[in-house]
Amino acid sequence: MAPALLTAVVVTLWIGVANKSIQLSRAPDDYPLRALTACIACIAAMFTLGLPSVSGVLDRFATGLHSLTINLGIMTAVYFLLAFFTYTVRGPAAQRRVRLEALLLLAALAVVTTTWSIAPLAVQTAPASTAVGDDPHATVFVLAVLGYLGYVHSQTLWWCVGFIRVTRVARLRHGLIMICLAVVTYLAAELTKSALAIAQLVDALPQPTVETINSTYVALIGVGTLIFVVGVSYSAFAGMLAAAAIWRAHRRQYRELQPLWSALHEAFPDLALSRLETRPWYKLFGQHGTHRRFYRRMIEIRDGLVQLAPYYDRAAMANMEAELRRAGRSDADIADITRMTMITAALRAKATDAPVAAAEPMVIDGGHDLDSDARSLVRIARRMRDHRPSGGSTPDSSSISAAP
Repeated sequence: MAPALLTAVVVTLWIGVANKSIQLSRAPDDYPLRALTACIACIAAMFTLGLPSVSGVLDRFATGLHSLTINLGIMTAVYFLLAFFTYTVRGPAAQRRVRLEALLLLAALAVVTTTWSIAPLAVQTAPASTAVGDDPHATVFVLAVLGYLGYVHSQTLWWCVGFIRVTRVARLRHGLIMICLAVVTYLAAELTKSALAIAQLVDALPQPTVETINSTYVALIGVGTLIFVVGVSYSAFAGMLAAAAIWRAHRRQYRELQPLWSALHEAFPDLALSRLETRPWYKLFGQHGTHRRFYRRMIEIRDGLVQLAPYYDRAAMANMEAELRRAGRSDADIADITRMTMITAALRAKATDAPVAAAEPMVIDGGHDLDSDARSLVRIARRMRDHRPSGGSTPDSSSISAAP
C-alpha cells in the first residue's frame, strides 16, 4: 500500500477509535459497542504496525514478527466484528455463541502461527509477498488467514443486509449500507488474493500478471477499510451534527428569552431553580451546560406564567384581538401581540397587587413538548424586547452565562 494511502487509513482508523471510545465511556455495559470498539482498535493497531517507521520495531525481536502480528490482529478484529453483530441480534444471550466463535478463531490463529514458525526465513519475513508465493508454507499461511476472514465477512454481510431491510433510521441505514460495501470489497480482495496464492503455487501466471492482481488486492483492502470506518462512524457523526444544530438553537433561544425571563424573575424570584454551580464542573460547559441552562430558563418562565394566572385579563385582550384583526394583522401576529400585552399587563397588576376578577390561565401557543413552547415564548420575548421602554429595569444578556 502506498505510504500516503496507508497514513490516511491509519489516521481515519484512530479517529474512529476515539469516536467509539467516547461512546463506550458513556455506555460501558453495551456489549455490541464493546465488540465494535475492540474491532476498530485492532484494525487501527495493525495498520499502524504496517507503517514503514513502525514495522521494523517488532522485527528487532524476530524477523517477520510484525507480518505475523498484523495478520493475527486482523483476524482478531474480524472476530470482534462478528461478535458485534451477534450481540446486536441476540443480546447478552449471545455470549455462548461468541465463545464458540472464539474457539474457531483460536484454531485459525494456531494454524497460521504454526505455519509461520516452521516456514523458511524468506516466508517468515513476508508470508503474503508474491516473491514467495510458490512456497507451500506461504500458500497455507495465506489461505488460512483469508479463509477465516472470508468466513467472518460472509456472515457479516448476511447480518448487514438483514439489518438494512428492517431499520427505519436513515443515518443508521446509510451507515449499514457503507459497511456492506466495505465487506463486499473485503470479500473481493480475499477471493483475489486466494486465487493468486493458488495460481502462484502451481506457477500458472506470468510475473506481470501476478503483480497486477496483487496491486488490485492491496487497493481493495485500502478502499474497503476506509469505507468500513466511515460506515461504522457515520451514524454517530450524523447524530453529532444534528446535536450541534440543536445546541445552537438552544443557545440562541436562551439569549432571546432573556427579556421575558428577567421580567418574571423579578416578579417571582422564589421560582428560581438551584444554581448551576451545584452540578459537576464538566456539566457547566459545552453542550451539557447549554441545554441545562436553556431548559432551566424555560421551566422558570413557565412557572412564572402559571403564577401570573390571577392577573391575566382575558376580556381586555379580546378587545385588542378584535382591533388587530380589523387592522388586517395575521393570526400569528395577533396571538403574539396579545400574549405579550397580557403578560406585561399582568406583571403591572402583580406589582400593584391588583388581581383581575375574571382571570383565566394563559395558554401558550406551543405544542406538547418544551421545544415547541420555546419557539412561541421566544416570539413573545422578542416583542417584549422591542417594546421595552428605554431605561427600563429589564436587563439584557449578551452572553449565555450572564444569567442563570
